[in-house]
Amino acid sequence: METRKDSWNVEADLLLSQTVLQHIETGSTQLKAFEEASEKLNRSKAACGFRWNNFLRKQYELAIGEAKRTRSRIKDDGNSASINNSHTALVDDSQKKSTKEKTSVEEKIIHSIQVPTQLNHEFLITFNEVMNQLGHNITKLRQMTIELAERLEESNAQNTKLKSDYASLQNEITKAVDMNVLIRLADKVSNQNLEQITG
Repeated sequence: METRKDSWNVEADLLLSQTVLQHIETGSTQLKAFEEASEKLNRSKAACGFRWNNFLRKQYELAIGEAKRTRSRIKDDGNSASINNSHTALVDDSQKKSTKEKTSVEEKIIHSIQVPTQLNHEFLITFNEVMNQLGHNITKLRQMTIELAERLEESNAQNTKLKSDYASLQNEITKAVDMNVLIRLADKVSNQNLEQITG
């Protein structure tokens, strides 16, 4: 038989919990419960034991206590019945009482299973909503990152153009200043030549 390695779901948790509680109630061991559950769920005994002990046991503390009390009552009723074999009416009454108690325990177990299941379902809904919101926010952040990268690229291109324009302007200014100096020198030389000719 191939064992499953996928994640646990609510139905698998319920089946495992019910199996363990039934074994506790009947006086069997948890190892036998894990063995039975592993066959039903196609999972290893170790996986069932790990899931029960690390995730589910705390949720079912009340049901475990009730199952142990029922086991004690059944054991006590069984002992008194074996001592009083001659009183079959007493045995019938205790069996009826045990059946009623068992039914009552089963109802309590079902109730204790339904409450965590409802909480698990609500948690899953909330978890899914949060994950959807996170996915939406991640998509928005990716879009913003792309837009910012495009803006940065445009800014870098503008910065490069401005640097080039600035360098060209400096060259023009340098040329203009040099030309202005030459014109002044030429005027000065020209004025001196005029003075020599006229003078």
